[in-house]
Amino acid sequence: MDTVLKIDQEVSLASYTTFGIGGIAEYFAIASSEEVLTLLTEYAREHDLRVSVLGGGSNLLVSDSGVKGLVIKNEIKDITHKVENEKVLVTAGAGEEWDAFVLRTVEEGWWGLENLSAIPGTVGATPIQNVGAYGVEVGNLIEEVKVYSLREQKFIAMTKDDCRFGYRDSIFKSEAGKDLIVLSVTYSLSTTPNPQIHYKDLAEYFSNHSGTPSQLEIRDAVVEIRSKKFPDWKKFGTAGSFFKNPVISTAHFNELAKQYEGLPGYPIGDGTVKVSLGWILDKVCELRGARTGQVGTYENQSLVLINYGGATASDISNFAETVKDKVFEKTKILIEMEPTRW
Repeated sequence: MDTVLKIDQEVSLASYTTFGIGGIAEYFAIASSEEVLTLLTEYAREHDLRVSVLGGGSNLLVSDSGVKGLVIKNEIKDITHKVENEKVLVTAGAGEEWDAFVLRTVEEGWWGLENLSAIPGTVGATPIQNVGAYGVEVGNLIEEVKVYSLREQKFIAMTKDDCRFGYRDSIFKSEAGKDLIVLSVTYSLSTTPNPQIHYKDLAEYFSNHSGTPSQLEIRDAVVEIRSKKFPDWKKFGTAGSFFKNPVISTAHFNELAKQYEGLPGYPIGDGTVKVSLGWILDKVCELRGARTGQVGTYENQSLVLINYGGATASDISNFAETVKDKVFEKTKILIEMEPTRW
C-alpha cells in the first residue's frame, strides 16, 4: 500500500518553537519514519521546494517573514541498544524527546548522558549543536549519526570524526553539512559508573556529599541547578543560552583579567581561553535582568533571552545586537549567537 503524504500549507511555526516566535511555513509536514521523510524530500525536489527540518524548536529563531519551501518536523522515534561487555551502544531516533531519553539511560544504568539532563529539544539536535553542559559534550559520547543526504539522495552512517565536532559546533552547521538530515544517533555509554562532577556547580553541590554520588543523584542535581539558572521553557518563551561562551587568545584574556578582577577563564589549548560570558554580562555589562519591551535577559542567568509575551523575531535580534555591541565596547570580544536562525 502506497504511503499517503499529508502536507499542509501556510502553517504558523510559532507554536513549534520554545521561543513562541515565528512566521508562516509555506508548506509543512511531519515525518514519523525514514520512509515518510525520504518521500517528503522527493516531493520537495519534484516541486522545487527548499527543505528545512524542524526538531523540538528549542534552539531556533524563526523570522517574522516565515519560511519558504517545505518545513519537515522530524518525529522519527525508536530506541534500541546493544551491550558489548561494559559498553552500551544506544541508538535513538532523531525525534525522541532528549530529556526523556536521558532519563531512560539513567534508569537503565547506562552512564554518560546524566550531566546533560533537563535540556529541551530532541535527540536529532544534539550532534548538530554538539550539546554540552556541566563538563560533558555529547560529541565525546557519539558513536555514529545516521543521516539522509538531500544532495546525494541516500542514507549515510557518519562516524564521530566525520561529524567534526567543536565547541557548540559540527559539520551540520557548515556548508558541507547543510544538506544532511539527522535520522538517528548512536551513543557509546557504559555500565561502569563514571561520575563527572568536576564542573564548578556540581562540585559545590556535592561538596558535603558522603561517598560517590549515584547516576540518579547527579541527574537530580543537574535538574535542580538548571531550574535555578534557566526559566521553565513551558512558561516563558526562550531558546536557553542565546550566546556562546567566547574563545579568545591568552594575551587578550590576560589583558581583560587585569582590567576585570575575577574574570573566569578556562584554557583549552592552542594558546586560547574560553571565557565566561555570563560573568561578563553580569559583572562588566550589568545586563542581568535587562529588558526592552517584551524582550530581556533572564534574572537568574543573563546568557538567556526571554520572550515575555508578544515579542517578534526582530525584537529578539535587535536586543541581541545591543548585547553584542555592549560586550564588544567593554571587552573587544565579538560574541556569537547560539540558536539557528531561519
